[in-house]
Amino acid sequence: MNDQKVTKQDLELIYDLYFDRIYKFFYYKILSKEIAEDLTSETFIAYADVLKAKKNVENLKSFLFGIAKNIFLKYLKQKYKQEIPFSNISEDFYEYAEKYVEESEKKENLEDKILKFLKLIPDKQQLVIKLRLIEKLSLQEICIKLGKDMNYVKTTQKRGLRSLKDAIATNMK
Repeated sequence: MNDQKVTKQDLELIYDLYFDRIYKFFYYKILSKEIAEDLTSETFIAYADVLKAKKNVENLKSFLFGIAKNIFLKYLKQKYKQEIPFSNISEDFYEYAEKYVEESEKKENLEDKILKFLKLIPDKQQLVIKLRLIEKLSLQEICIKLGKDMNYVKTTQKRGLRSLKDAIATNMK
């Protein structure tokens, strides 16, 4: 990247190479798709600004993950309104992010746990709970999708959550 003009294709390649890892890192840390998307976009926008300023980038991967690190720390500072110590984040943020994403992918997430026990509740409740908790649809969207009224969806969701809670309690003993 030294003194070379970066083309649109280069940018697309860089985006394709690093988007997934940066997004997953933010998502696993924050557990919000919207915020992870915003922070990932902010990372690439900051990188594009550096390119516009025609600054040299020696090590693209380290530089990009350095931007991601700073954006993540800025997000945490804003969220918690305090300084975040650097001591718990290693100097090579790419390696830290890679390791964190790999460990997070190995862990069973909440949705996987719910799916295990979902099979143990009645079909109608199962459908509503899956749409609500797994697909993250609103109650109104579920009403439209199922062609049912709001009372049906709310009641079925309430019963489904109770059944799911009972199924988990029974099978965790």
